[in-house]
Amino acid sequence: MAETISKTFRNLQVLEEARTMARLLCKGDYAETVKPFISIIEKVAEANNENHFEAMKRIQDQTDLATAEEKKVLFAAALMEIVEVKNLVF
Repeated sequence: MAETISKTFRNLQVLEEARTMARLLCKGDYAETVKPFISIIEKVAEANNENHFEAMKRIQDQTDLATAEEKKVLFAAALMEIVEVKNLVF
C-alpha cells in the first residue's frame, strides 16, 4: 500500500511539473490553451466509462493526439486540472 501511495504522489508531482511548464509556455493564454485538452480527456473518460487517468492512458496508447512533446505537456496539465477540481469539491 505504501508503494502505491508513493507512486501516486510521484505521478501527481509529474503532473504538477507539467502544469507549471505549460503555464510558462502559454503565459496568459494557459486557461484557453488547456481547455480543449481537458475536454478531450473528459469525453474519452465518459465515452469509455473510465476514470480520467485511464482515459489519458487510452489517448496515449490508441491515438496520435499526444505524440508531440508540447501536447504531452498540455495533456498532463489538463489531467492535473481535472484531478485538482475533482478533489476540491466537497
